[in-house]
Amino acid sequence: MATGMFQPYMFEPESDPEFQDDEPTEPQIPRMLQPVTAWCTCENCAVMPTEKENKCCLEIPEIVRRINQVPDTLTCITHHPGFEPVCLNVYSLQNALNVYKADYGPLRLRGIEKRYRHLAHRSFVSWCWGYLSRTIRVDIPSCVVLRVCREFPDAAGSCSGFRPPLD
Repeated sequence: MATGMFQPYMFEPESDPEFQDDEPTEPQIPRMLQPVTAWCTCENCAVMPTEKENKCCLEIPEIVRRINQVPDTLTCITHHPGFEPVCLNVYSLQNALNVYKADYGPLRLRGIEKRYRHLAHRSFVSWCWGYLSRTIRVDIPSCVVLRVCREFPDAAGSCSGFRPPLD
């Protein structure tokens, strides 16, 4: 071989037979089509209208961290002693509305129940993740969305999680 000549793949790393995945991967079945027990471990979730909403609270590290802050063994974030005062208490939500108005102006949602659902979702996200922005968004687990919807029901009976603003 002449000096200065390169061979094809000369500088490519060799494959490691230990890390080769010979098993074909099975296609993922959407959670919307699976039984809830296949993906929910808190036992408070239900199938939601979109794939992103079909998450259990025990799958999300920020929520598990919040659950682990109490000495009791909790099976769901909705059983956390802080969940009700932060996310469901109407006086806390009225305060959250005042903070929202100071930062963003009036909340343009009609109906008190819809406003409370929106503020409860915002309060939950703030409680578990802290500050979010237009570019940093999170999915709220099914159990939380359902609990908030039970507390502040929609007249049409529909239930959905926090929707980011349209850009």
